[in-house]
Amino acid sequence: MLIITSTCGSTFGAFTSSKWMENRDFYGNSDCFLYQLEPTINVCRPKSGASSKNYMYCNPQARSKGYDGLAHGIGFGGDTSKPRLFITETLDECIASSNDLTFVGGELLASSTSNSNSQRRQRNSFEIESMEVWGVGGDSAVKEALGQREEHRQIMDANIKKARKVDKAQFLDDFKSGLIESKAFQHRGQIRGREGTAIDEDHGENAYRYE
Repeated sequence: MLIITSTCGSTFGAFTSSKWMENRDFYGNSDCFLYQLEPTINVCRPKSGASSKNYMYCNPQARSKGYDGLAHGIGFGGDTSKPRLFITETLDECIASSNDLTFVGGELLASSTSNSNSQRRQRNSFEIESMEVWGVGGDSAVKEALGQREEHRQIMDANIKKARKVDKAQFLDDFKSGLIESKAFQHRGQIRGREGTAIDEDHGENAYRYE
């Protein structure tokens, strides 16, 4: 359950029962819906028989290095260039519009009155005052979710440790092959070329003589 409070006084968000994953396309199922809690209560469920199944979206810039030309952040409804409810990675210039092809129409943001023409208009962009994400379900659902999170953390830790071992092994191979000069002996080459300074071989390799 995603709960957002905007600086304009609206409280709204979205619910999904599907697991989040990074993808350039939409996914999810019809359990997903949008809602507004303040200033009024409104629920925007998926349209019956709608051809669009753009329920949820999670596309970080790091996935494509920003070269896919798509919106980068998390969103619901709309399309990959402009989701109906969209939270950017920077939390700036977020979008909440009132219509799309997946969910029933309805306002998420509070309407405002334009000073120029005294007409009510829907503000699609908003600034986040606070945002919360809650796991929803019974004891078994929460236990399963916590177990999956711990399993994911263990996999990430194992991958980090594996990468460190590989890097260390590669370093030792490069060192033995002479590809990497040992830093422990770099000072010898540096000191030999310094004017008025030489290594005193009679007193050990780490002793210096200044002429």
